[in-house]
Amino acid sequence: MQYKSFRKGMFILTPVYLVVFCAFFDTHAQMPVLAPYTTAMGATPFLLGLVIGFYSLFNILGNYTGGLLIDRQGWQLPLFLGLTGATISLLLYALAGNAYHLIIIRAGHGFVGGLLVPAALAFLITGNNVESLYNRRLALFGAVIGLAAVTGPLFAGIIAGRMGFQAVYYLLSLFMASTLLTSLLLLKKQDTSGENAISPPISIKWITARPRFRGALIFALGTMGSTGTLASFLPLRAELLGLDHVRTGILFATFAVTAIVIQLLWPWRLKSLFKKDLSGCTIGLAFIICALVLAALAPNASWLFAAMILYGSGFGFSFQGMLGMVMEDSNPAWRGRAIGVFFAAYSLGVAIMPPLSGLIWQYTTIIFPFYTSAGFALLSLGAGKNICPK
Repeated sequence: MQYKSFRKGMFILTPVYLVVFCAFFDTHAQMPVLAPYTTAMGATPFLLGLVIGFYSLFNILGNYTGGLLIDRQGWQLPLFLGLTGATISLLLYALAGNAYHLIIIRAGHGFVGGLLVPAALAFLITGNNVESLYNRRLALFGAVIGLAAVTGPLFAGIIAGRMGFQAVYYLLSLFMASTLLTSLLLLKKQDTSGENAISPPISIKWITARPRFRGALIFALGTMGSTGTLASFLPLRAELLGLDHVRTGILFATFAVTAIVIQLLWPWRLKSLFKKDLSGCTIGLAFIICALVLAALAPNASWLFAAMILYGSGFGFSFQGMLGMVMEDSNPAWRGRAIGVFFAAYSLGVAIMPPLSGLIWQYTTIIFPFYTSAGFALLSLGAGKNICPK
C-alpha cells in the first residue's frame, strides 16, 4: 500500500524534483565556465574571487528569507520568486559587459537561488506523516542534487567548447524558464489551504538552541566546507597527477554517482543499519576526512578515483543524516525557517572553507587545501557529536 502511495506521490512531486534539479544544475553547470568567462572580461584575481564568493554570501540571505516566506505565506511564493529571479539572472550573465556586472548578477542570483531549495524541500515534507515515504522523499531529494552535480558541468563544458560561454547562459535561462512554466501548470493544483496557519515569531537563536539541530548545522559546515574545497582544488590535484580534463570530469562524476547510490539506498537499507541520523553524520564525515587525506596523498589516478568513491559515500551518509536531524528537530509551524537556517549553514561552509584553505596553501605550500579541509571536518565531527544528545 505504501509503495503504491509512493508511486502516486512521485507523479505529483515530479515538478518539485525538477525545480530541485534546476536549482542545483545551474550552479554546478557554471563550475567549468564561470572563472574563464570572468577572466576573459579582464577580471583580476580579486574580482574573480568576488564574483565567485558573492553567490554564496547572498545565498545565505536568500535561504533565511525563503524560510520566513515559507512559514508566513507557504512554499509557493518563494518557489515562484526563485524560479523567476533565476531565469532573469541567467539571462543577464550572457548580457554582462564586465566583471563588475557579474558581481551584481551573482549577488542577485545567489539571493533568488536561496529561495528555491528551502521552498522545494518544504513542499516535499508538507503533510507527509508516514515515516517510510517521508524518508524516501528526502533520499530522492539528495539523489536529484547529485544528478545535477554530474550533468551540470558536463553540459556546460560541451556547450562552452562548441558554442561559447554566453550560449551556456542562454540555454540555462531557457531551461529555467521552461521549468517555471511547467511548475506553474502542475503546482497550482496543489491544495495549500490550512498550511502555515500559525507562524510564531521565533528567533534564529531560539531555533539553533535545539541541540540536534545545532549539531546538524555544525555537520553541514564541515561537510559543505570540504565539498567546496574538493570542487575548487580537485582539478589542480588531478592535473598534478597528469589527468586531462575528461578524466577530471569523470572524477567528479564518480563522486556524484556514488553519493546518489548511497542516498537512494538510505531509506530502504542503510538507515536501519545506522539506526540514528547522528550515526550517518559521524560516519559520513569520517569517510570524508579519510577521502580528503587519501586524495592529497594519492600517488596515481587509481588512488584518486578510490578517494572519490569514499568521498561520495561519506557525503551521501552525512547529507541524509543532516536532513533527518533537521526535520525531526523542527516544528511544522517554523520548519521553513529551520530549513532556511540549515541551508544558510550549508552555503556558509562553501563560502568560507575554499578561500581559507587556499590562502593557507598560498603561504604554506606544504599544506595542500585538502589537509586544511580535513582538519576542519574533524573539528566539525567532534563538535557536532558532542553537542547532540546521546
